[in-house]
Amino acid sequence: MRKTVKRALKKLNRTQGFTLSETLVAVVILVMISAAALPAALNAYKNAVDAANAQVLLSTTVNALRDELSTAWNVTTKNVTLPDGAKDGTGIKYQSADTGNNSLLYVKDDTIKLVEYGAQAEDWLETDKGKIKTSDARDLVSKAMRSTVRDSGEMKVVYNEIECNNGFVTITGLEVKRGDNTIARMKDDLLIRVMSEH
Repeated sequence: MRKTVKRALKKLNRTQGFTLSETLVAVVILVMISAAALPAALNAYKNAVDAANAQVLLSTTVNALRDELSTAWNVTTKNVTLPDGAKDGTGIKYQSADTGNNSLLYVKDDTIKLVEYGAQAEDWLETDKGKIKTSDARDLVSKAMRSTVRDSGEMKVVYNEIECNNGFVTITGLEVKRGDNTIARMKDDLLIRVMSEH
């Protein structure tokens, strides 16, 4: 037994490690593999962060739409006059039961816009010449909320169409975009019960 152990120890002592050149070649190969894989890994990380931010933004938008429309009365999507550049089929006008203000919601410049008028406003944004101006419109979800640290620009929240029937507002095609790319989308239509219709 002792002889076997001694022989094994002698063999262990005789074995040599890598030479300096072998070690350098291995390090160079590892550096090349890392350099090739790192950009792909960073891009995958950025895409995952984008997807997570888009889901949060979509959820925030759904909450903002519910907060805005759930107390709406005198709601209509029929014959709604929209400002220049607004997307057809996206306009809804209503009065808020909370504030009594008249309001108009629509999509323009790839953003959901909201104009609130005073309770005494006589027109509904028919022109820019009256008391109400389209410059009074604000983004439903703020630009700060839509901005990200990524260089490719802020995210946009849009919907394709809005209708009001049988006491429900139906919003179709709600999605978060960056440029022409859709990052997050609601699978189903968003339904919001309103207080009353016109």
